[in-house]
Amino acid sequence: MTHRTFTRREMAQPLAAGMAAGARLLAGAAPAARCTVVNDRGEPLSTGDLTRFHVCDLLMRPFPIQPQFEPGAVAFEPPRQAFRIGLPLAVPGFGNVFVYANNRGRGYTARAFSQPLFLNLEFASDRLATVQGLLEECRRSNVTISAAARGRADKAKALLARAEALGSDRAAQAHALTASLSESLWAGELIAVERADQVIARRGARPGFLFGCNAFQYPEYGERYAEQFQAVFNFATVPFYRGMVEREQGHPDYSAPEKLLRWLGRTDIICKGHPLIFLSDSTPEWLRNLPYTRTKELCTRHVREAILRFRSRVHAWDVINEAHVQPEPETGMQGFTKEQNVELTAAALRAAREADPTCFRVVNSTGTWGDYYMGRKPAVWQQSVYDYLQMLQDARVEYEAIGLQYYHSGRDLLEFERDLETFQDFGKPVHITELGIPSSSDDVGKNEWWGGGAGGCRMVWHGERHTETAQADWVEQLYKIAFSKPYVEAITWWDLSDPAFVPHGGLLRADGRPKPAYNRLAALQAKWRREGVLLTAGQIR
Repeated sequence: MTHRTFTRREMAQPLAAGMAAGARLLAGAAPAARCTVVNDRGEPLSTGDLTRFHVCDLLMRPFPIQPQFEPGAVAFEPPRQAFRIGLPLAVPGFGNVFVYANNRGRGYTARAFSQPLFLNLEFASDRLATVQGLLEECRRSNVTISAAARGRADKAKALLARAEALGSDRAAQAHALTASLSESLWAGELIAVERADQVIARRGARPGFLFGCNAFQYPEYGERYAEQFQAVFNFATVPFYRGMVEREQGHPDYSAPEKLLRWLGRTDIICKGHPLIFLSDSTPEWLRNLPYTRTKELCTRHVREAILRFRSRVHAWDVINEAHVQPEPETGMQGFTKEQNVELTAAALRAAREADPTCFRVVNSTGTWGDYYMGRKPAVWQQSVYDYLQMLQDARVEYEAIGLQYYHSGRDLLEFERDLETFQDFGKPVHITELGIPSSSDDVGKNEWWGGGAGGCRMVWHGERHTETAQADWVEQLYKIAFSKPYVEAITWWDLSDPAFVPHGGLLRADGRPKPAYNRLAALQAKWRREGVLLTAGQIR
């Protein structure tokens, strides 16, 4: 049993918070589901802070809704299935992260909204219930939990009780509820990491585990970069973007991956090609907006040609990338139907196997929470990662591993673990194919990603700004949680050095000096080697 199974204990009745904010919205007719939410000072949350409000099922698949916002108030038509409610919220003492409520594990239905739902109480109550469920699971599994984690859980419980006793003092209630939520968020992460440490120690050696990084910055960054790469990684992603290797139709140029492969061929590092099909803004002009049949023909031809050419040096491939959402509508490209994307995926995987019967095929996907494209009006070809993989399974499409991207998207590490666990349902190995978090909140012009704000600076984990120390903590803790899952077989960071795809997301500074995160990852690997959990790169090969 995992932490997705929550305690069913009923919490106290919602606070009778007579909120004036959002009164016009809540006093109107439909939609039927109505919520109120304030900040930690009891002030109505601004409509700008409500834009990422979404509802999803217990597998984190968002339901498309058209919510109505006013300060401190949300109204929407509830889906028929049980759902969770998610919203980014500033939680002083922890960070600015998505928080969730799910009616103590049962999920909400329309019946829960006989009166407006006070989300601050729901968020605090549900995270505490989750933590209490985790503690019970650990007790049954003989996992020892520290006094620090239990102390935070106890403090969260006391703060929640205090909030319930404050009557109509909304500001004091909001402060106590936010403090309770902060303590529960810390407790949940501590428990998840402590459990991961003990699971790793119990299971022993994990031969063949792949610690990866994209190698795109070589040779421009020189031999020092190569040495730093080899010191912590045994798995390298090599670029095969179609717009890079075949700008002009019929005239492929593989000089970029060739440079990397010459270097990597002198090492024990295993190579993976990425990506053979990616219908995004990296698609060359000559391949854009063609009929589906022609697109499929040209894409599968590229899969065969690239794998045939490199099969003696590249064994693993991200055969197709982000087919569940691409192309993004703003690229000006046409999308295909969900069924056509599945058919294209199947054809590409067959072509890869025909070109190299021994190749390791990864189906790579992004945005596992999906709220930023699925929560409102997704394009007709877009669907959740889970539903895309389910369609592949239903069609009996064969491949070797599920690829998942986990750039920091404003979730705490317990939500990361919860999301990761949903993909074990498919019975396949999971490769975390892209991973990153900033080490600074300094803006990078014209670079905005789904972590929120320029350079992801708004969705801060552990503090008020992204820092190198917080990045190192995130790396160490996330790698522990992922490594403890027997179905996770690879973790790939993206990129090694700044400037990186995620602004300030490198493990090295732009001048090549290691950040604390690089040293922390190296120390973690060294610890696991001493304990016999990891084998050397030569033994892996």
